[in-house]
Amino acid sequence: MYQLFVDRKTECEELKKVLDAKGFAFAVLYGRRRIGKTRLVLETLKGRNHVYYLAVEKENLRYFSAAAAQKFPKAKNLKEDWEVLLDFLKDNTAVLVIDEFQNLVKEDETVLSLFQRAIDTNLKDGELKLIALGSSVSMITSELLQYRSPLYGRRTYTKKVAAMSFLDIKGFFPKANMEELAEIYGFADGIPYYLQKIQPPFWIWLENELRSASFIKDELDFMLRYEFENLGTYKTILEAIAKGKTTVSEIKDYARMERTDVSPYLAKLINTGFIHRELPLTEPVTSKVPHRGSVRCVLVQIHIPESQQP
Repeated sequence: MYQLFVDRKTECEELKKVLDAKGFAFAVLYGRRRIGKTRLVLETLKGRNHVYYLAVEKENLRYFSAAAAQKFPKAKNLKEDWEVLLDFLKDNTAVLVIDEFQNLVKEDETVLSLFQRAIDTNLKDGELKLIALGSSVSMITSELLQYRSPLYGRRTYTKKVAAMSFLDIKGFFPKANMEELAEIYGFADGIPYYLQKIQPPFWIWLENELRSASFIKDELDFMLRYEFENLGTYKTILEAIAKGKTTVSEIKDYARMERTDVSPYLAKLINTGFIHRELPLTEPVTSKVPHRGSVRCVLVQIHIPESQQP
C-alpha cells in the first residue's frame, strides 16, 4: 500500500534548520510508537548524505559497524568501537540517524558515556548532525533528557513528536466529509500508523477489522510492553478509566489499590501519553473540583479530566 506523508510541515521546517545550521548538532526526537518519527526524519533527509541505523536488542556495535561499512566500504578496516566509528562518520557523512536509540542503552548503559566522550572530544568540532530517535518515552526521558544523563547538556534540539491535529488528517481522506473525519479521529486520534490502515467507509472497515485477526486486538499489550513492566496493573487502571472511573478514588477502588499506590502509575501513564488530562472549559486551570468530565478511548490513548491528575 502506498504510504502517504501528510502535513508535518512545522516539524520538517524545524528539523531542516537543525540540519542547515553550522557546526555539530545532536537532535533527539521521541514519542510513542506509530507516531511517525522515522518517516518524518527520512522525508526531511531526502537528498542529503546520511547514514541510518535501526538499533536492535543485541550486538548493536557489530551491526552498526556493518551499516557504516555498507555505506562506506573503507570502514570495514576500522575497529568495532563506538568512538572510532563515530569519528570516521564525522568526516564522511553529513547526518547520522540512530533509530530506537533506547535499545543501545538497554543493551549497554555505558554507551551513553561513550557517546558523551565522542561528542566532547571529536564530534563537537565537526559538522556532523547526530539524530537519536526513541519510541520508549519513559526510557528516553529518564536516560537522555534528565540532568543525570551523561548526554545531558549535549543536545542542541529536542522534539517530542505528537499526534496530528484533527484538521490535518483530511490529507489522508480527501473524499471524507466532516462527520466521517470526526468518527475516524475518534478512533485513531492523529496517529499516522492507524490512519494509514483505515479504508473508508470507516464503519464498514472497522466492523471487518474487529471480525478478523486485526492489529487492534493486540495493540494495547504491544504498546504497554514497550514502556512498562507489570502490565497487569496498568491494564487494570486503563480499564477503569475506559469504564468511566475518572477520579483517583474511583480508579483506586476499581484497581483495589491504595491512593498513594495508584498515583505513580497514573503519572507514568500521563508522561508516556497513554492518558491525557482534560479540563472543562468552564473551569479554571487551578480548579480542584472533582469533575467526571468526558472519557474518550483512542486505541491506547484514554483521556481523563485535568482536575483528576494525581
